[in-house]
Amino acid sequence: MIEIINMKVKLADQSVIIKAPRPLVFQMFSSFGREKPPREADLQSEKSRPSETGEGANVLEREGNRLLVEFTSRDGRKIYRTLEEVHLYPDERITFRHLKGPLHHAREEFRLDVVPEGTRITYQCQIECRMPSLPGIGWLVALVYVRPKYGSVVRRHMGLLKEAAESPKP
Repeated sequence: MIEIINMKVKLADQSVIIKAPRPLVFQMFSSFGREKPPREADLQSEKSRPSETGEGANVLEREGNRLLVEFTSRDGRKIYRTLEEVHLYPDERITFRHLKGPLHHAREEFRLDVVPEGTRITYQCQIECRMPSLPGIGWLVALVYVRPKYGSVVRRHMGLLKEAAESPKP
């Protein structure tokens, strides 16, 4: 029997400074597409319709600061669906652990730090692709193909959050 090699790939760290207070940035980031924070009665059936970009989130379960969320993300024409366990650590960080989706393994962390300009979000991630028919090739696919695409999606999402948090409020 051939042993499957499990080799994780670290994505490039990313960070962005948002000219807004950390509690606001955390609230916007952890709302998963909702335009306003949910009422307590809505927490069991939180849904956000996919936006015009085809992206969105559906909170399936919430137990305190632990959520089970279905995400839909887009990279060009390709749409990806993942099931993720999300942990909220107000107002300091948010972690994501992929349970189902195109990757065998993905763990992400977004840290929110107070800086003189507002809030700095720092992103770190580790992924793993597994290709049972071609042991060891999953690592190469993760490094050469997935890593830059995944990083691009994260950069875009962080940019959208920055734009929304810094936009003038009516």
